[in-house]
Amino acid sequence: MRDILLFLIIVGSIPFIFRRPFFGVLMWCWVSYMLPQSHTWGFMFEFPVAMLIGVTTIFAFFISNEPKKIALEKPIIWLFVFYIMVFLSWILHDKTPFINELAMKVFKVQFFTLVILAMLTSRKRIELALLVVALSIGFYGVKGGVFTIFTGGEFRVYGPSGSFFKENNAMAVTNLMVAPVFVYFSANQSDKRLKYLLLLCAVLMVVAAFGSQSRGAFLAVIACALFLLAKTNKKLISFVILLALLPAVYNFMPDNWHQRMGTIFVDEEAGEVRESSSASRLNAWRAGVNMSFSHPFSRGFNAETPSNFIIYAPDPNDFVAFHSNYIQVLGKHGWMAFISYLMVFLATWRIASKVIMMSKNVESLKWAGLLCRYLQVSLVAYLVGGAFLSLAYFDLPYHFVITIISVYVIVKKELSKIHAVDDRKNYLLSRAEQDREITM
Repeated sequence: MRDILLFLIIVGSIPFIFRRPFFGVLMWCWVSYMLPQSHTWGFMFEFPVAMLIGVTTIFAFFISNEPKKIALEKPIIWLFVFYIMVFLSWILHDKTPFINELAMKVFKVQFFTLVILAMLTSRKRIELALLVVALSIGFYGVKGGVFTIFTGGEFRVYGPSGSFFKENNAMAVTNLMVAPVFVYFSANQSDKRLKYLLLLCAVLMVVAAFGSQSRGAFLAVIACALFLLAKTNKKLISFVILLALLPAVYNFMPDNWHQRMGTIFVDEEAGEVRESSSASRLNAWRAGVNMSFSHPFSRGFNAETPSNFIIYAPDPNDFVAFHSNYIQVLGKHGWMAFISYLMVFLATWRIASKVIMMSKNVESLKWAGLLCRYLQVSLVAYLVGGAFLSLAYFDLPYHFVITIISVYVIVKKELSKIHAVDDRKNYLLSRAEQDREITM
């Protein structure tokens, strides 16, 4: 029954996508982040839902009257450099069916990200896309938060199978990235019941992040808290209240959680035994760095192999994934890709800060500054939590990047209109003053 219902929804959406291509963006966000097919057991489980929606949306977009240009701001330019380096690292090195499948998945996701950017042309569209993303991931985050509370935090919270965030660590960081989006919608909501409901969703997602028992997410929570304390103002008060609940959540967690968090800073050289997963992760990081020096322009998607660890890892028998966005990019794609990857987010951060300043004294643009501030919190969660996860290809942070760019473009246009009106008023006042002097 679920398979038939999902099939009817997907097929039934196609005419609406051709009529309004942006509806395809919303459908893509839903199927990409919620993965409804993962809740089926029949023919829809392996059905290429995202591909069907994606191809339909792209075709509908190119035959529509939608503008076909994207804002070539600095983050996008750096993103193109990153794409080129990733593409070259795929072309120039050994390829297996698994590597080809992974590369195609990365390229398809990133290409569609640019298509979304072209269609984020208004506040309404930006917020609709973010709302679908938040609700899709929030389905798992809120459920995970409730699960953590009712089980006393004894068990870990996982994401849907087949997603970028299926594992507990990735699910935790994803929850932390999306929680600020819920707070943004809560801050802009006039209905008090809906306002508190959205805030409750954010709280439960933070609880779910704790319930995932991820040390990287724990550090990300600390980083987000410090950032908010540094930037706190009246518009961030709801998130400050959220963070005030963290000590209660911390004390609520069971002993095995506290023991796991206690291994973050344990030093083997100081005579203490480091947890095996931490030692393996450090070994993988050193292997990735060594690969980057040996192959500065790329080692390829197949860098994470036992044969490479024999050559580059301090402990050649301890083979694990890189478990870090930065080492993943550096080890697989080289230094140029690594620099461009960092510059994407640095340039995005600067644009977000610019939007906050530009919209500060303009009442009609306050939403833009508020959104960019909360998306900065999301980026903090990703950049800190991602230091311990392999999520360099995850599409969610790039969706936040293009959202900030779209907001920036809208703010610039609105300010230019405001300035044009002011200039016109000043001109008319000046002419009126001159006419008055002549008549006198």
